[in-house]
Amino acid sequence: MKLVLDGRVAIPRMTGAGRYIAELAQRLPSLDASLHVEVLLLPAMRATSIPDLLTKAGVKVHYVNVRIATVRQWVLIPLVLERLRPDLYHYPFLDLPYVTFPSVVTIYDLNPILHPNYFEHFATLKRPVARRLIRSTLRRCRAAMAISEATRGRIRENYPELAQKVRTVHLGIDLTAWTGNVTSDSGHPSDASDGQTLWRSRPYVLYVGVDRPHKNLVRLVGAFSRFRVTNEWQPGTGPYLRLAGVGEGSKELRAQVTQLSLGKDVRLDHELDESSLRAAYLGAQAMVYVSTSEGFGLPLLEAFACGVPVVTATASSLPEVAGDAAVYANPQDEHAIAETLGRVWQDRDLRRTLADRGRERVKEFSWDVTARETLQTYYDVLR
Repeated sequence: MKLVLDGRVAIPRMTGAGRYIAELAQRLPSLDASLHVEVLLLPAMRATSIPDLLTKAGVKVHYVNVRIATVRQWVLIPLVLERLRPDLYHYPFLDLPYVTFPSVVTIYDLNPILHPNYFEHFATLKRPVARRLIRSTLRRCRAAMAISEATRGRIRENYPELAQKVRTVHLGIDLTAWTGNVTSDSGHPSDASDGQTLWRSRPYVLYVGVDRPHKNLVRLVGAFSRFRVTNEWQPGTGPYLRLAGVGEGSKELRAQVTQLSLGKDVRLDHELDESSLRAAYLGAQAMVYVSTSEGFGLPLLEAFACGVPVVTATASSLPEVAGDAAVYANPQDEHAIAETLGRVWQDRDLRRTLADRGRERVKEFSWDVTARETLQTYYDVLR
């Protein structure tokens, strides 16, 4: 079987989608000698480690200079597939191009149609278009893989006539990549341009991910401010909030940091490479992840693997992933988030309990299982 897996979502890797593609593609070739895997990547990914990892795993890489979720790909991707002529095309996004080959899709979440602020511009036009595109994708694919039961339930609610095509295949984690000691500065970021040890010498609460409306970062910053005020820390002292992966952040996020005078206590951090991300987890006192809507929540597993206590939200897939290994707060309630964070921060025994539970919980998720269940989906749709 010749599989073409579309990996153009694999930048940045700190997103669940990016990591999913890289981990899945590396494992599939070893599961079936008759499976020939070819992956589409953006040319910008030549500068990353992903092409070498895939090549070493026996995957053939093709570079396609067109981004996902664009009108242009609807013209070019069918032409690319006509040249490659796969037995199956795996498109891990919501807007499957019109292709003549059997296809499967991966659906992470339905945030484009569920979250009012998902689109920054022309939302009143884009949301109904997204709703129709998702229905078209579900109608034309042979099968859809939802990454959580929560996402599968959302699909069932919004597209009941197509729900029979959807199965749940959880994301996973490679425990060997996250466990063990670290020889760096315990995850404290160093930046010579700071001209001071503002961040290096202080404990921190970690968030990992991008800055999108459903990630709830504006409210998280507000909650962190309440947490600091309750403990009467002066600016530049006590713990800080490290937002890893957000870059400069949105205009709203920067305004919140400024308004609450948190310039010395909230760090907007860039995307981290693998070793720096691992160090960031291992150096954190706690990890906080309070999205209002989440398809899975891969950073929860990463934190569990590193033995980091987790504060997360009662929303969507997060309880499904975290189980009893995290403490929960209503993501719409700043007071609740601040209070929950304070409880974890002050209670050393609770942190130890959460770390132990997390190390057990994470054993239930594996990229190897993800790959095997995905391969079974391929077999089922081609049978």
